[in-house]
Amino acid sequence: MHLFQRYHYHRIYKFFHTELWLFESSIWLHVFARSMIAIFIPIFLLRMGYSITDVMLYYFIYNVFDFPLNFFAGWLTRKIGARYVIILGSISLIAFFAVLYNLTLNNWPLLILMAFFAALYDALYWVAHIYFFIKCEKHDDNVSGGIGLLYIIKRIAGVLAPVFGVLILIFFEQKILILVSMIILALSIWPLFKVRHTYDKPSNKSMKLRDFFKNWEDIKEYILQGLYSFHNVAEGVIWPVFIFMLFKTIESVALIPVIVSITAIIFTYFTGKIKKASRNKIMALGALLIAVVWILRLIIDNNIFYYVSVFLMGLFSVLVSLPLDSNLFEKGEKKDALSASTYRNTFSMFPRIFFFGILFLLLSVFKVGFIAAAISMFIIMAINYVFVLKSARSPKQVY
Repeated sequence: MHLFQRYHYHRIYKFFHTELWLFESSIWLHVFARSMIAIFIPIFLLRMGYSITDVMLYYFIYNVFDFPLNFFAGWLTRKIGARYVIILGSISLIAFFAVLYNLTLNNWPLLILMAFFAALYDALYWVAHIYFFIKCEKHDDNVSGGIGLLYIIKRIAGVLAPVFGVLILIFFEQKILILVSMIILALSIWPLFKVRHTYDKPSNKSMKLRDFFKNWEDIKEYILQGLYSFHNVAEGVIWPVFIFMLFKTIESVALIPVIVSITAIIFTYFTGKIKKASRNKIMALGALLIAVVWILRLIIDNNIFYYVSVFLMGLFSVLVSLPLDSNLFEKGEKKDALSASTYRNTFSMFPRIFFFGILFLLLSVFKVGFIAAAISMFIIMAINYVFVLKSARSPKQVY
């Protein structure tokens, strides 16, 4: 027993003194700071007096900025390294919160500046973040376990942070929450300065677009990522706004990320064991189930069901996101990790320009948003089902 305890003590000690642990602790602090406030951003704008149309326009501008900045983030990562780009991304988010702190009604120059800092943060942080994770994590033939660990770390922060956020909003005010988030974000930068032995600057040249995407198998996951982004923004922006408009309380919105994170943590542990050959089947099933939930949200008018549907989304989303990212990371590692990270974020953000552009022009934001999310899931299901049939005919190939 003593030897058993010593063995596990040294394993735990070794893990907590690895550079991957420093990176993951930085992620945890960062996600915690962002999750305290992220879901409340559209709600803050509505409470200031901005209309739903104004909120859609803000997100449209943000995504227009974001698209070209992804390529800038990839270029900058090659020049100065992923760690420093992640740090610059975190500083951009602090600047975003500083602008939000000073934002007032109908101050469009400040709102556009806020959208720019949000886009700069998204591009810098996430392009470099995903690249750095691929370089830090030692992958085997099935990367799902490593991706699952990354998801769980984020989700634990996602459970705790909104609770703290809503408590601050209840007992203090919005500006106190913004300041607390800025302080924790600043603390999240410190562990990255301690990472010194991971080579975070790509040594290879950037792959041209036509070389990176040579065939359908190469581009499939990126198209799926773009389609999945419709669900992500519908669930992350449109649904919280719908809940807020229905219940008129900040607490009702705070429950959403808590429910999603708790269910996702439990389910991610099991889906991390998915066999590589089964990923297309799992994604097709997950997409179908998500589409069904979106349709039920259009049909069922029941307050209890609305939160039950959040629980179901937390479960079913993992069935799509975990296998999808696993495929992306594995293929990216074999080709060019930084190009994979850059294209992943680009394909994820670009379709959102059309999503929010259409919602800005239409009056029925919720109905159209829900339908768009459902259609995108049906397309993901169809694409994956085609590959399931294709692999069944060619059992020696894995797509």
